[in-house]
Amino acid sequence: MITFVSQNNNSSLILFVHGFTGSDETWDNKNGTSFPVLLSSIEQVSDKYDVACFSYYTKLFNLFSSATNWGKRLGAIFKVSHQKLKKNISVEEISNLLGTEIRFRLAKYDNIIILAHSMGGLVTKSYIVNEISAGTPSRVNLFLSLAVPHAGANAATFGKLVSSNIQIENLDPLNAFIHKINDEWLQTSLRPTTKYFYGTHDDVVPKTSASPSDKQKNDVIALDENHTSICKPEGIEETTFQAVLGCILEQANTDAGVSDIQIQNLENEDDYDDELFVLKLIVADIQQATVKDAKKTFLNAEFIRKKFSSEVDRKRFSDLYHKVETLYKSHYTEFLHGTTINSGQLLARVHQAIIKEDRQFLHCQFMPFLNAIHKQGMLHQLANNEAEDVWWTKESGTEFLKEALEAKGQ
Repeated sequence: MITFVSQNNNSSLILFVHGFTGSDETWDNKNGTSFPVLLSSIEQVSDKYDVACFSYYTKLFNLFSSATNWGKRLGAIFKVSHQKLKKNISVEEISNLLGTEIRFRLAKYDNIIILAHSMGGLVTKSYIVNEISAGTPSRVNLFLSLAVPHAGANAATFGKLVSSNIQIENLDPLNAFIHKINDEWLQTSLRPTTKYFYGTHDDVVPKTSASPSDKQKNDVIALDENHTSICKPEGIEETTFQAVLGCILEQANTDAGVSDIQIQNLENEDDYDDELFVLKLIVADIQQATVKDAKKTFLNAEFIRKKFSSEVDRKRFSDLYHKVETLYKSHYTEFLHGTTINSGQLLARVHQAIIKEDRQFLHCQFMPFLNAIHKQGMLHQLANNEAEDVWWTKESGTEFLKEALEAKGQ
C-alpha cells in the first residue's frame, strides 16, 4: 500500500493519498510524469523529505458486480487461490489501513506531510482524528487538502444510481459519516496545519465543500483547475505545483522539527534583567545563581515559543501552560499557609514538581521533545505576563513590586 518515489534516508516524509477510483496513476499528467516525481525533483524537498504514495482498493463497481448468479460469486470466494480478494471498504476502514502503514512501515519518520486528493482527504481526516482521540502523538504536521469534499460531493448522489458502493455512500452530503468526521475535526484544537485547495472549474467538489465550514481563519487557495487536473500539474512552473511547494517550504521553515531542538545558553548574564519575571525574583530575595538558571529556562521557553508559532501550536501550548500554572498554584497555596518556609524554597519546590511531572502530568504527547527545562521556562513566561498572578512572595501586585524595588534601590 506504500510505494516510495524517493528515499534519501530523511526523517521527514511527504505522503500522497489518492481519491475515489484512483490509484498511484492519479498523480500522472498527460506526459506520464507524476506529481510526486516532480516534487521529489526539487532539491529543497529531496534534501529534507522522502516522498511516497499510499494506495488502496477503490472501484466504481463492487467486487463481483459483473457476476450474474450466486454460483459464480460463491465459486470465486471459495476456490483455492493465493490472491487477495478485493472489495470496496468504507472510508473509515481505509483510514485504519493508513494508520497501520504509518505506524509500522513509516515508523522512522518524525514528521509527515500528507497531500490528499478528493476522498483521500476524508481518509486522512479520519486517520488524524482517530490518532488524536486515541491520545497518540500525531506525526502529521501539515495536511494539504486538494479538492476534498469536506461537506460531501453531490455527484455521490448520482453515483448511487449506478453502483451500490459504500465509498459513494460515505461521500454523500447527507451521509452520517461526513457529519461525524467534520464534528470530530472541528472539536479538536490539535489538528495539524491545513491548507485547503479548490478548483474554480470543479463540478464535482465545489468551493463550499472543498473549503472548511468552521469560523476560524483558514488558508483557502483557489486554482484555475477542475477536479481531475488539480492533481496533475504539467510541470514545476504551474501554479498548482508552485502553491503546493510553497506550503511545504513554508512549513519546513517554521517547523523546527524534533532533531533541531537544542538547549540554548545565555549569551550575556545581564540578559532579561529588566523583565518582569526577573524583578519578581529579585524582590523575593532569590539567590543570583537561581535567577540565572531561571533566565536560561525562560530563554529556552521563548525559543520554543517562537519556533512553534502556528495557531495549532499555540493551542497545544495553551493546555501545557495551564498545567504548569496548576502545579505552581498548589505550591503557592502551601506557601501562603506557612507549609513552605520561604520564597527560595517555594521556587525550588515548583521546579522540582515540574521535573517530577515532566513525563506524567506535564507530558505533551504532541510535542514529545519538550523537556523540564522548557516547562520551567514556561513558568517564568507566566510570571512575565502582567495578566498572570505568579509571584514568589506572599504579597503581590504591581504596587507592591514598585515599592519593593524602590526599597532595594532598583
